[in-house]
Amino acid sequence: MQNAMWTFWTRGYHATSIDDLVKTTGVARSGIYAEFGGKEEAFANCLEHYREAVAGPAIAILTNHESGLKAIRAYFGFFIERHRQHGLPGPGCFLANSVTEMAPHSQAALETASAHRRDLQQGFKAALCRAAFELNSHAAPDDLDGLANFLAVASQGLWSYARAMDDIAELEQFAREILALVEARLSNFGDAGDDCQA
Repeated sequence: MQNAMWTFWTRGYHATSIDDLVKTTGVARSGIYAEFGGKEEAFANCLEHYREAVAGPAIAILTNHESGLKAIRAYFGFFIERHRQHGLPGPGCFLANSVTEMAPHSQAALETASAHRRDLQQGFKAALCRAAFELNSHAAPDDLDGLANFLAVASQGLWSYARAMDDIAELEQFAREILALVEARLSNFGDAGDDCQA
């Protein structure tokens, strides 16, 4: 599954053939059809595997870290380190890539991407609730929902843009700017109240 996922991730759905999957996985064509039913089904399974094996641990950083601000920094750091290991230009986010290529035409891709976006927004919201208390911010739940949506879109955009970058320092700088904007926005809400329960 890992090799099949990487093949779809780096090449895209349309540029990946069954023969490519045979070469990268070492599984015969008959085995791929027996396991998945076809290329589209294999792609859908790889998206779910990415969501569980790659995106899941990153979102867990947002929900499990004691400090909200540190959790958000650690989330960005997690993916920056992956790009450092693989080199730039990077592969981007498999789910974001797939939304661009497949979501208008694939219900499975759309459903998986939508579920990931909800998980990511909820993860950021949980971290932002803790960050609001750390900064003594009076941010209301609707304010935090807006910031969570912003972070979800900004992070996906950043990983997509990494496909055209060749300098990891540039990726790190963009991440710092995003974090600075969020921290400034939280600080502008004023003194803390009881609006958000972490």
